[in-house]
Formats: sequence, C-alpha cells, structure tokens
Amino acid sequence: MNHLRFNIISKGLLNLVILFFFAGLNSIEAQEKRTEFIIHTSMGDMKGELFNETPMHRDNFIKLAKEGWFEDSFFHRVINNFMIQGGHNADGREDAGYTVPAEFVPEIYVHHKGMLAAARERDKVNPTKASSAAQFYIVQGKILSLGQVKSIEEKINTERKQLAIKNYIIFPSNEKWFFKMDALMKAKDMEGVKLMENNIYNEMIERGEAPTEFHYTEKQIEIYTTIGGTPHLDGSYSVYGRITDGWEVLDKIAATPVLGSSPIEKVLMKIEILD
Repeated sequence: MNHLRFNIISKGLLNLVILFFFAGLNSIEAQEKRTEFIIHTSMGDMKGELFNETPMHRDNFIKLAKEGWFEDSFFHRVINNFMIQGGHNADGREDAGYTVPAEFVPEIYVHHKGMLAAARERDKVNPTKASSAAQFYIVQGKILSLGQVKSIEEKINTERKQLAIKNYIIFPSNEKWFFKMDALMKAKDMEGVKLMENNIYNEMIERGEAPTEFHYTEKQIEIYTTIGGTPHLDGSYSVYGRITDGWEVLDKIAATPVLGSSPIEKVLMKIEILD
C-alpha cells in the first residue's frame, strides 16, 4: 500500500483506495451536508463536493456555475503530475472581474490529489493572496517522500514566522525592533537580520504572540506519501472542494497532449450543481 500507484491498479481497487483514505478524513471534518457538483467534460465526468469551511469560495463557485459561466468552457492549462486548470468563460473572458478573499484551512484541507482550489495573481501584486473568482484548478500532483513533506512543513512554518515578525514590529510599542531591523537591512547585514529575527521571535514567544506551528496530520502525510499531491502550494492557495469520483478522468485530462501547457485538443466542460 505504501507504494501504491494508480497506473497499475484497476479502477475498482482505485475507488476502494479513495474511499478508504477519505472516509478517514471525513470522520474528523464537519458532518454538515455539502454541496455536490459534477464537472461534465469531453473526456468524462468528475463528481465532487464543496467544503462548508470555505463558504465564500463555495458560494461563489455555486453562483458562477448556476449562471452558466463555465458552460462550454475548457481546461486551458494542463500540466501532467501537477494540475489541470479551467475557469474561462465560453465567450473568452478569463475572469469574472472580482476576487474572493483567501480562505486557508490547512489543518484540514491541503493539496492532496483531487482537491479543487482557486488560482490567483502572484504575491507581488496580490499580497493578501485573494483568489480569482472564476479560475480554478484540480490537483493531480505526484507521490512524495516523507522527507519532502516535512521539508514543505518547515517552509510553511518559516513563512508564518517571517510574516508574524513583520506584523509584530510595525506596532508602535515595538518600534525599537523596526528601526533596528531597518538599519540592518540598509547595511545588508543578513547575519545580523537573522539574529535580530530570532531575538524578536523569542520575545513574541515570551509574550504569547508567536504563531502556532503548523504540522501535517498523520492522515495528511499518509495521503501525500501514497496517493500524492502538491504540498508546496499549501497555505498559499485556497482549497475549497474535492473530486470524489472520476479520478481516472482527472488523470486522462492531465495526460492529454499539450503545446506548452495548452491542450492541443480542447477539453470542453460544463459544471452542474446538484441541489
């Protein structure tokens, strides 16, 4: 089981594996009824559900689907062993003209295979990581080693720590740190910056203002190391649903011939919300 790969097992066994893993996840998640959907594509159907813990993304996806935004649109960006992306309107518009505030719930939902998440503009022009209203992707990813998963976990905690320090030193009562850090940055004393960050963080810990460390659950690690995903996106892009049936269609679309990352033959879709 630890070396399970989907390209060498039958569809029947694949479905059993999916049910086994996600039954475990469901036992720790909210049991409130979830909205289900079907993505009908020219390569087959994928059925899924939207998470109640990300209500803004859930409601926006339902709204656009019911308005017919995705009707006869297509997956315009496909990268095998990574993800498939859609969201264009059939008339050519790339987005709906607004964004959705980020909703990160990494303690429950991360970028496992089959997860539905929102694309967005890069950090430099979008520091709050707000999501595109219409652009979405479905994770395919790949199987990772335990060391790779732990490395991503460390990266997430480093980014959380640095952001917390930046926010901490801008408060008026902590301005002494701000001026000291500014002087070190101007002097390009990076060793001094690292030492200063440690001192600031130690003070934050003493005051109880340090962020809680993030750690993947045993179940999340198990899925990343047996089924796969794209953990390097965790905490940066909002995950708001998942595919529950039709993973073979996901793999089929991901393997379609491309020019760059654009499918040579369009994979058309329409999205149906199951009320």
